[in-house]
Amino acid sequence: MRAVTNRRRFADLLATTTVAAYVLVALGTAVSTTDSAANCSTLLTCSSDSGLGSLTGEVLLFWGHRVAALVTGALVAASGLAVRRTAVDRRVARLVGCVVVLFPVQIVIGAAILVGSPAIASTVHLALAMLIFACLLVALVRTLEDHPREEAAPGGNAALSIAGDRSEPVSATGDDDPGETTISSERPNGSFARLRRTAGAYLTLTKPRLMWLLCLVALAGMGLATLTGASLEPTTAIATLAGGVLAIGASGTFNHVHERDRDRRMNRTNGRPLVHDIVPARNAIVFGVALVATSMLVLVTWVNALAAALTFAAIVYYAVLYTVLLKPNTAWNTVLGGGAGALPAVIGWAAVTGTVGAPGLALAAVIFLWTPAHFYSLAIAFRDDYARGGFPMYPVVEGVPAARRHVAFYLGATLLAASVLGWVAGLGWVYAVTSIALGSVFLRSVISQYRTPTDEVALRSFYVSNYYLGAILLAIVLETLVVAA
Repeated sequence: MRAVTNRRRFADLLATTTVAAYVLVALGTAVSTTDSAANCSTLLTCSSDSGLGSLTGEVLLFWGHRVAALVTGALVAASGLAVRRTAVDRRVARLVGCVVVLFPVQIVIGAAILVGSPAIASTVHLALAMLIFACLLVALVRTLEDHPREEAAPGGNAALSIAGDRSEPVSATGDDDPGETTISSERPNGSFARLRRTAGAYLTLTKPRLMWLLCLVALAGMGLATLTGASLEPTTAIATLAGGVLAIGASGTFNHVHERDRDRRMNRTNGRPLVHDIVPARNAIVFGVALVATSMLVLVTWVNALAAALTFAAIVYYAVLYTVLLKPNTAWNTVLGGGAGALPAVIGWAAVTGTVGAPGLALAAVIFLWTPAHFYSLAIAFRDDYARGGFPMYPVVEGVPAARRHVAFYLGATLLAASVLGWVAGLGWVYAVTSIALGSVFLRSVISQYRTPTDEVALRSFYVSNYYLGAILLAIVLETLVVAA
């Protein structure tokens, strides 16, 4: 019993160390991009006239990085000692040992950067910090898998009961709304009531609750483009978002058409309009084609040809590559289909610059990596429903433990990619603080799936992932389009 308690304490310590290491990575990236160390060239002071310097956001970032380094170093040392006193997996011990060796090297490189060193030192410093975080995350996942805190309640798919409240989160993948809008199959009395139901059915085909996040991705891409010195005209922004909304509607409509037979078998989707023939499939196809044509007209006329071409590619990616080819045929559908949700970042950049640039691609990479970390939590909660629909989602094919492991690893990749985005784009303290705060909450929510492995906790992690992405996108928009203006 004492050994079990020690292992649980070690898991708690390792979880705290992992979160601290992420905070250190994000703060270090922010310090580098904001040049926060310009007036802090010694280990203990900033500027020549004040021990703390002027308390700007940049200076606070610098001091926060120092404090985080001190705390993380203490936690790494404690984890190294705990490994020697706790019966842990040999691979976990090796990973923690690697961190114990690398962290002092990081301290030396950090001190060298302060007193002046080649530019390559900063890159090496960041790369080692990311390696330390990755080692800790892998060690944590293996520890939690070996010693879960609780067992899931037998037979209790809590998420399926939660779905009844119709609370509806959104996603960049366009495929994971646990609270699907349902349309009554009963024919209403009166021409106005029938018209209202039909209009509502067509609106449901477009998946409107998915639009705001994808539009926010495109808006963030446009904001990043302004950092190059390009100006964002109101007409361009409005037309890009309008064309995007129409494209999202078209993609959602084609998805409804193709999946209508499978939707009948799933509790989550058996209320869709095409399931009850409220909208005939032929009419839905015509509606989708009309949305595509209108989207292209708007983008070509008021934006540019590249943005229109990328938007058309996104429609084909989601409606054909993902919906028709990937989703029904491979457990890797979510990973391979993540590009559909990532393309709006590149579209937003292209709308402003007429080209494809590194910051836009970096934001797209964040979305791409975030998608499995986000969606697999929902797929865990609704795995039985997906199995009824005949979809080989990863938790259905490979099992919940493997899916949960992928959630953790893709989350780690997402957090690191978000830090790289800040470094590539030169984002400031608003983005840094937001990504640190929400990233830590996201990481904690995924850890909680191991400690309390229930469908309800998995669904809660799904919601947190939406909040994380929405928050960092808003931070990008705030920094690039509001503060910069």
